[in-house]
Amino acid sequence: MSSPLHAVLSGSFTSDGSIVNLSLPSGYNDFQMTNISDIGSAAANTNVMKARGTSLMLDGSGYYSPKTSGAATIALEATTLTGGFTFVSNSADIVIGASTALNGTPVNQASPAVANTGTTTGLVAGSSVVRMFSTTGMLQISSMDFTVGTIVGSTSFELKYLISSGFAAAASAGSFRIINATSAFYPRRRFITAISAAASAVITLSVVHQFTVGQAIRVVVPSVFGMTQINGLVGNITAISTANNTITVDINSSGFTAFAFPTSAIAGAGITFAQVSLLERLLLIACLSLTVICLMMQPITNLFQVFPLELPFKRAAFSISGLL
Repeated sequence: MSSPLHAVLSGSFTSDGSIVNLSLPSGYNDFQMTNISDIGSAAANTNVMKARGTSLMLDGSGYYSPKTSGAATIALEATTLTGGFTFVSNSADIVIGASTALNGTPVNQASPAVANTGTTTGLVAGSSVVRMFSTTGMLQISSMDFTVGTIVGSTSFELKYLISSGFAAAASAGSFRIINATSAFYPRRRFITAISAAASAVITLSVVHQFTVGQAIRVVVPSVFGMTQINGLVGNITAISTANNTITVDINSSGFTAFAFPTSAIAGAGITFAQVSLLERLLLIACLSLTVICLMMQPITNLFQVFPLELPFKRAAFSISGLL
């Protein structure tokens, strides 16, 4: 027989007045914060000293206790229906659109690759992400996601960060779907389209990556992609290029076998894509579960507003609890 575990996690953070991202696991349903900076202060302000919220409360609501102005005491607890806590379920974070057929030469051999279609409705250059399907003759990219590059209306669009000029053949059939890959969370992984052989490996990713310098990543390269020596290695990001959608990592790949996509025939038998994944959770990562994000001072546009109560203090402690 199994029993639920009631767990408590605590920590602290320092605010500079901008958004603070807290790394929290999923499964928690109660969040509490305490102002450490103003303990003992008799200053003439009403800074929030304590605040709490639960997943059962309305979005944006919460309990909070302000400091008494001019005294080192705490006023009676108050409630709010706005600017409080919002617990977010991200089980439907990625939405997949309707299937759209490719035509002509569905995906050519070029740098970058170009997909031909009679329908480009809904595509936005540089921001839309498409997932390719059943790309006969070029199955090594089937089910892979790509950021869209230049678009020719009702004619074609680029797979911006894919160089297919070295592939054995163009695709002779296929389709694509627009996916909503925008997330409140940093990506756990991104597919790889190229890796350089260099003292510091430069890795090109198929979708705009959102990674930042200093993050630790793990590289996964199955044997069919050639550069087996890098498979499983952990590195730190030392530089990024937004123009080329690359990350540079402190892994010396200069003596490694060249990275290359497998043939369409090999891919047709089933492959795992080469990819990088984060070794840290910069925000909450949770599937099919309630999660909470606490952001100080301002909201995330078009997503939710969490805890922009007046919290000008520098340091705060928090604790969260729930059944895991």
